[in-house]
Amino acid sequence: MDKQLFIRILLAGSAGLIAMVVYFLASRVSLEKSPGKRVREMVGTSTTSFFDVGGTKFASKMKLNFLDSWKEAIFWAQIDDNFKSWTVGGMLVRGLVAALFISAMIILFGLPYFSWLLVIMAAFFPYLLVKGKADEVMKRVKRLLPETATVIAAEMDAGATAGQAVERAGELPGPLGRVINLSVSKARQSEKAMFSRGANKGILMEELNRHGMPELSRFAMQLDRVAAKGVDAPRIMVEIAKGLAREYKSQVQTVAANMDTELLIPMTLFFFLPFIVSILMPVLVSFKTMF
Repeated sequence: MDKQLFIRILLAGSAGLIAMVVYFLASRVSLEKSPGKRVREMVGTSTTSFFDVGGTKFASKMKLNFLDSWKEAIFWAQIDDNFKSWTVGGMLVRGLVAALFISAMIILFGLPYFSWLLVIMAAFFPYLLVKGKADEVMKRVKRLLPETATVIAAEMDAGATAGQAVERAGELPGPLGRVINLSVSKARQSEKAMFSRGANKGILMEELNRHGMPELSRFAMQLDRVAAKGVDAPRIMVEIAKGLAREYKSQVQTVAANMDTELLIPMTLFFFLPFIVSILMPVLVSFKTMF
């Protein structure tokens, strides 16, 4: 094989591995707020940045389907008080600005051609930050589903209606309580019923289906079924709560059993990849000296 071709293949493979490492790290970055910043957010109002003002106008003119996943990500991140002033358009503009900046650095310093992969990573970096936080919030929602179902069952067993029990669940702390509270608030403001009746979907079903979480949609369907059962509703709700608890326990046991497989990627990135790079770098240097 031609040495020049071999070097190009080696450089392209190295660039691909570097891009994979950057993606893996960026998707798992979790930015924590300082105590001072939390206090300022409690006593003040969040300001909208230039990125979000201009980005909102820019995104409103775009009709791209991939922005739907961005909307879901920013919703789940903001429901837990993260990136409160960010918008979908602001995420898009931040990524474009970062990509342009890195492009300028590549041209200015004459970096190798495979450095252009960093431009793609920079364009999606704001989304990866938000998506990482959104995934954390969604995991918390899954964990809170059995507890929330138990609270609803207890309220109904005490004599409350299904609607009153759901309103009580909306007062619970945590992201799931906030999502339910948003649905309850929209049900109060609209003329539609909270629960579905026949072909007419209720507000609760419509709102919980909008956020791209199958577990939450299934929970809304179960609440609709419970609301139509009358006197048997408390008993059925208890069974639903037990079923959700068993399902979550099964998921935890499955994750624990697959822990070795989950650790394979981090071990490859942080141990095997540096080892390979340390071996290949002297080879690359020797090839460069030959030419």
